[in-house]
Amino acid sequence: MIKKTKSFLEDVKREMMKVSWPTHNELLNSTMIVVLVSAIFTAFIFLSDLLISNVIKIFY
Repeated sequence: MIKKTKSFLEDVKREMMKVSWPTHNELLNSTMIVVLVSAIFTAFIFLSDLLISNVIKIFY
C-alpha cells in the first residue's frame, strides 16, 4: 500500500512539472473576461425576469 501511494505521488509530481501555468497577465485577462461575461448574463437574466413579471402582472 505504501509503495502504491509513493508511486502515485511521484507520478503526480512528474505530471505537475509538465503543466503549462498561465502568466500573471493571462490569468488577469481570463479573470476579467469571466467577470464581464458573468455580469452580462446577470443583467440579461434580471431584465428577462423583470419583463416576464410585468407581462404576468398585466394579464393576471
